[in-house]
Order: sequence, then C-alpha cells, then structure tokens
Amino acid sequence: MSAVVPPPTTPKNGLGTAGFVLGLLALLFSFIPIIGLVAWPLSILGLVFGVIGIIRARNGLANNQGMAITGTVLAAIGLLVCFAWVGLFGSAANEVARQSESAGVSAQQDAVPAADDSGAEVIELGFGQTHTWRGGETVQVAEPKEHEGNPYLPDSGTRAVAVDLTITNGTTDEINPMFWDVTATHAGRPAQYSLEDRPFVNAEIPPGGTLTITRIFDVAPEQGDLRISVAPSHYAADTAYFHGEF
Repeated sequence: MSAVVPPPTTPKNGLGTAGFVLGLLALLFSFIPIIGLVAWPLSILGLVFGVIGIIRARNGLANNQGMAITGTVLAAIGLLVCFAWVGLFGSAANEVARQSESAGVSAQQDAVPAADDSGAEVIELGFGQTHTWRGGETVQVAEPKEHEGNPYLPDSGTRAVAVDLTITNGTTDEINPMFWDVTATHAGRPAQYSLEDRPFVNAEIPPGGTLTITRIFDVAPEQGDLRISVAPSHYAADTAYFHGEF
C-alpha cells in the first residue's frame, strides 16, 4: 500500500512582492518635491512588507527572498531621501526666519530714524557710518570716490563713482553678499551700475568675518545727492540709506 504524498504548498510570496513594489514606488516618488510626500507611507509599508517577506522566505513559506530584500532596501533608501528633504526644507525655513529678523534694528551708529507714510522706519546715515540689522548683519558704506573709467569704452556723458561696502557678519551662520540688495540714486534719479561694475561675488562670510566689496555706478556730471540703499536680503523690511553730496 503506497504512502499518500501531501500536495505541495503554494509559496506565500504576496507580501514580499508587495514590499518590492512599494519600495520601488517609494524611492521613485521620494525624489519629487511636494509629490514626494506620498513616499512616506509607501516607504514605511514597503519596509514592513519586505521584512515580513524575508521572514517568510527564511521559514520556507515563500521563495522570493531576493525580491523581498530588494524591496526592503529600496524602501529604506526612499525613507532616507524623505528625511533628507525634511532637513533641507528645515534649513531653508531657518534661513528665511533668520533673514526675517533683519526687519528691525538692534544697533546703529549716528543713524537718523524717520518715518514714511506707512509708519515704517527710514534709516538715514552719512557715508562712513555703520548700520546693524536685528539679524546681526552690519554694513559700512565708505565715502564715494571718483572712478577713472576705461578709456576704451564709449563716452556716456556720465561720471563713474566707486563705493566700498564693508560687510561684517554678526550672525551665527555664514552669509553671502550675493543676495544683498544694493541700489543707488543721484540727484533724484536712478543710478545704473557701470559697465565696469562687477556683481557681488559668490563669497561666504563666516560668523565674525568681514568682507569689503566695491560697487560702481554711473551718475550725472553735475553735483547732486548720492544715495546708496542697502538691505541684507529681499526679506528685510528696513533698508539703510547712506547719502551725501557727490
């Protein structure tokens, strides 16, 4: 009498396969800003299903251990990318908050506060004076100097004025003058940057560091009130105005 052979059991590969699919989707979505929010639940579920799939395969209940392991790894990488996005957005939010602190004034030297029609403070200073924003950024605008233009450039009928801006970083983070707003007016008219002016370099200023940058503007031939406006970022509500005859 022959023995009865039990029928082979069907491998329980479902969770391992699901872990692979969810892990793959989580990794793909994690690289897409905003839409990548869906990667959070996908990566978590992919990890859970992948681990269960690995356990089933090791217990002989499934035969797709490789797929389950791959899905677990993909889900883990997707979750790490999600955490990286959180850190990046957190750093950006902190930077915006720090720059927003520059909306007020904590220290001034010989500044003459006034108020415009909106009630906002107008910060008037002379050349050679110093202004410090609440965020800790400090700037000193030196006395303007006549700039000898390039003789090979066409004569525009204007004068060129060079102004040195000395920026001191009183914050706890690096700052980059590339993002500062610096404009000029002369005799009540906008002063354009000279053809010889070089934009702010992409230079990081460490905490406590100082950097001097020269800006060159074209102004009218006759004497007039030269006003240099300086703000440490687009988020600063207060702008410092340095002015004098030139």
